[in-house]
Amino acid sequence: MTLLLLACVASDDTLDRPPRKGPKGPDDTEEIEDNNEPPVDTGPEDTGEPIDVGPATDEVCYLGSDRSGDACLAVVDWDPAWGSDYDYPDPYNGSSQYAKPLRFVDLAEADPDLALAPNFVLDEFMQEWKGRFAIYQPHAVERMQELRDAVGGPVTVNSGYRNVAYNDGVGGAEYSRHMYGDACDMRSSSASLTRLGEICEDLGAGYIGYYESHIHCDWRNDPLEPAFFESGRSGNPDTRPELSAALIERDGVLEAPAEGWDEGEPLREWAAFGPGGEMLVEQTSRTFEAPDEAASIEVVVGRALVLNIDLD
Repeated sequence: MTLLLLACVASDDTLDRPPRKGPKGPDDTEEIEDNNEPPVDTGPEDTGEPIDVGPATDEVCYLGSDRSGDACLAVVDWDPAWGSDYDYPDPYNGSSQYAKPLRFVDLAEADPDLALAPNFVLDEFMQEWKGRFAIYQPHAVERMQELRDAVGGPVTVNSGYRNVAYNDGVGGAEYSRHMYGDACDMRSSSASLTRLGEICEDLGAGYIGYYESHIHCDWRNDPLEPAFFESGRSGNPDTRPELSAALIERDGVLEAPAEGWDEGEPLREWAAFGPGGEMLVEQTSRTFEAPDEAASIEVVVGRALVLNIDLD
């Protein structure tokens, strides 16, 4: 017998409900797709021609190792000669939060080991092998340092800035906040994904995405950094992708295929309940086999969608 239950929502907000008690997720050390390890071939063919970026027009400053705000980097004007790697889409619904960056850090001229914060260096958020020019907004670095302080242990950055071509190559959303320098995919050996999400929420993250092996947090609603953008005004981004999932049973095995999560497989949290509504078992996994005595099943997909099915 095959059962199919569909659910979809045009929203990227996480559920306004506390997670069930019990297992919280897979081991934080699990490998993830975009793990900041440079591939053998990372971009378009190198023509050997030098890129004339012109003089620096300004600078952008970060917390630095002692939180004094003096870790500064020169920024250069965007140049059409950079090609499609930096061909940003028009602002989403005209929102100023999705304006095209006008200035970038030239990573060829920057020290990758520069401390942008007490526990983070430049290379954790911006890597030259992903593109010579990059942006990462100072307020996002500050939030990440605050998160690291709250965790009290290592936080591994999986993905920070992505230029347009790189984002497309890893399957990122058309308006991924990674391209605007205020998003971070992360994991930690000192905190669960749930704990990281709670801290991101406390720090005012505009969106939190739960995946099997990492968590995505971004500060999309914060004013943009004037060193990179024409204005630091906050707008109404409202880029809400349509999330959908289905609950399918095949030969006693339940699956919850999902669409709309663009950075890997969403976290799936299963629960089986008995005839009286009592909890029988909880499990975090791609698939689920319900115990024989189960009367109903619930699965929470990416902490955004809840699917239920009665087995009577």
